[in-house]
Amino acid sequence: MPFEKPDHYLLDTGRRRLLRNGDVVALGDRAFDLLLALAGASGEALSADELTALVWPGLSVSAGNLRVQVRALRKALGDGAVENVPGIGYRLTLSLAPVPAPADEAPAEELVGRDGDLGRLRELLARSRLVSIIGPGGVGKTCLALAGAAACEGLRVVHVELAPVRQPGLVPVVTAAALSIRLLKADVVDAIRAALAGQPTLLLLDNAEHLLDEVGEFAENLLGTCPDLHLLLTSREPLNISGELLLNLCPLACPPAEEGEAAAIRSYPAVALVLRNHAQAGWPPLADDQMPALAKLCRQLDGLPLALVLLAAQLRDCPVADVSAALAGRLQNLPLAGTFHYRHDSLAHMLDWSFDLLSDDERLLLSRLAVFSGSWPVAGAVAVCGAAPLTPAMVPGLVAGLVSRSLVAGPLQTQGAGLRLLETIRQYIIARDPGRIERERLNHALLGWLPDVLEEYHVQSEQVGVIAAKLDVDIADVRAILDWALGGQDIQRGQELVVAMIRVWNVRGLYTEAARYLVRAWDACDADTPPALRGIIGLLLYGEGIPLQLPHHQQRPWFMREEFPAAIAALRPIQHQQPRWFINAFMSAGWMKRYQGELEAALTLWEEALVVCERHALANLQSTILSLIGTTAALIGDLTKARSSLELAMEIGLRIGLYPALPAMRMAEVEFAAGDYDRAVAVAREILVQGRGITPALELTLYANLASYLVVKGDLPAAIEEALTGLRLLLRQKYTYSIGWTLERGALIAARLGRRELAAELMAGADAFVASMNLTRGGPELAVYSLLRDELGQPGDVTPPPTEQLLQKLLAFYEGAVAAES
Repeated sequence: MPFEKPDHYLLDTGRRRLLRNGDVVALGDRAFDLLLALAGASGEALSADELTALVWPGLSVSAGNLRVQVRALRKALGDGAVENVPGIGYRLTLSLAPVPAPADEAPAEELVGRDGDLGRLRELLARSRLVSIIGPGGVGKTCLALAGAAACEGLRVVHVELAPVRQPGLVPVVTAAALSIRLLKADVVDAIRAALAGQPTLLLLDNAEHLLDEVGEFAENLLGTCPDLHLLLTSREPLNISGELLLNLCPLACPPAEEGEAAAIRSYPAVALVLRNHAQAGWPPLADDQMPALAKLCRQLDGLPLALVLLAAQLRDCPVADVSAALAGRLQNLPLAGTFHYRHDSLAHMLDWSFDLLSDDERLLLSRLAVFSGSWPVAGAVAVCGAAPLTPAMVPGLVAGLVSRSLVAGPLQTQGAGLRLLETIRQYIIARDPGRIERERLNHALLGWLPDVLEEYHVQSEQVGVIAAKLDVDIADVRAILDWALGGQDIQRGQELVVAMIRVWNVRGLYTEAARYLVRAWDACDADTPPALRGIIGLLLYGEGIPLQLPHHQQRPWFMREEFPAAIAALRPIQHQQPRWFINAFMSAGWMKRYQGELEAALTLWEEALVVCERHALANLQSTILSLIGTTAALIGDLTKARSSLELAMEIGLRIGLYPALPAMRMAEVEFAAGDYDRAVAVAREILVQGRGITPALELTLYANLASYLVVKGDLPAAIEEALTGLRLLLRQKYTYSIGWTLERGALIAARLGRRELAAELMAGADAFVASMNLTRGGPELAVYSLLRDELGQPGDVTPPPTEQLLQKLLAFYEGAVAAES
């Protein structure tokens, strides 16, 4: 008779499964609990009462229930697997080997981007016998806990995996199994105490969020009776018991959107984790030109280590852009390759775990919060998501609960202001009920709330200035709602939101984004658009609403002829109801008149806006308009009016607690126009030294003007340094408005340093740019241009390269000059 190899059984308590020769044996939850209890007795018999207490803790069940589960085990494993022991009960006859720890559980030195967290964990473990690592699913709590436990010298480390435990009362049983305790009596906690006596031990209770009450009671019981015991917990929310110290674990840092250098992108922990796992899988390394796309994917995945591991498994040898396109809108479905040993096989399954633990009200609010694409304050959640069956009064408490469960990220996780859903969680929620946002009109609610918050910001900015004013709106939410509204869902309110946002975009230097939405708002104008709304959108777009040169500026003559008079006429009647609309529109209109050389007409428009500022006590806007009046008066030659206007502008700014950077810059221009170059340089430098109240556009203009003052003054080395700083800001901010003046200033510097060929190219490029944009020179720009003409005359028949190439040539020239000087 041939020899039959005996079956080999592995008991995987972490995944609650039994393997026979590598295949999973089908067992129900109660049958598995019975197997766990019998295996914990290490071959000894347990009575029916003991087994009932272990398998149905706290419940009163008949003896028939136990017999049903015994039959289930015998059917799956063979009649001889569970033996009747007369007068006692049942005994397991099979030899079950524990599943070894996964080989891919990285030791501490292999953790990526967690050095600081590991050091903090060690510090907490040294201070307390109870430490909890808290964070959202997939953030790497278990990996950090294992690394921290491994570093605890003199302690036996026992890993207790609680994720598979679905029934109450089994925490002690699973802990006993992890400790390899022979369960000879029903009081499992007593057996655990005896096993812990005299042996310093660290119990790692892993993934405890669904058993908090039971784990809390268990932990207090053991810590109070086992002085040599240390507990390390991982959970999505804390136990909230005495002596517990918390480590809030955040996602890995991702490269910011503006970072484009491949070497810098590779240095960020989120990217480094993807690259490490991708390389370990044996795939070819990713090229530098794929790094920006990979950085974007890492941001979309919120830097969650589990998500990044799943991403690395998907990249293989595919272009990152292709993977990104394939995952668009379905990040939650990232699958985990079967070669990895992780508890969750996809982000969606991980999130199912958390979602199922919520109350009905918490689920409803979480589902509604998916309307926010970015961060939001609690007041925003109340206003947008507090409709029936919820009430506004319920929302703050529900939000606090979601934060404590790590489903809503707070400032600790986001490293920023406000609350937000991680994008992986948001996409998961939307996928569960794709029609909820539209069905409950949540976008309409968000579009109704945003203007109110922006109005509060504008009111506050009049008191503390646009830089210091607090805006409780995330630009990501504005983008999403504008795409929705201007896409045809609510065009007029979308256009009104664009107008309200112009100042915010400009303060933050988001000029290209502002231009994109302003153009869309203008293109959406039709016969139903209110005339005043059409008027302000047109004046902002064709005038000076955004400090960028746009293709529309080439059509200014058409706008001035066909649209300008109607726009002004439509806006005058609303100056009492919509003073900010009126003022911003008339500021832009004044610039358009100034560009046409009609300086007196520009002053008239600005003085009309000034009256409205005074009437409505809009001090910050009043200071801004006085600055415009002052610098324009200087161009006319009225230096007395120029100085008095600018002095009043600065006085108003100081009166409301603002450093008057804009009026001070205009005062420098007046001093330059008066021929006092030293004073102009001193004022400009003082503003930059103060560094308060300076927007990105203002900072760039200050460096550009300072360079021009120094060129005219004849201090070329200092001029080059300031011009280089200004050029770098221009390239970073894509501030196209000053390209023409930048090229002309560079041409004059190049000419004076003997680089006449470069100077001619720069001059020709500047002429072409200024002509194409219908620009008019004034102040320092006109002075530089006059000196340049004296140096070079007409540029002659020079065909300049594209503007971007010219700017790069100029950058190299400046950098070379600075290096030579140093």
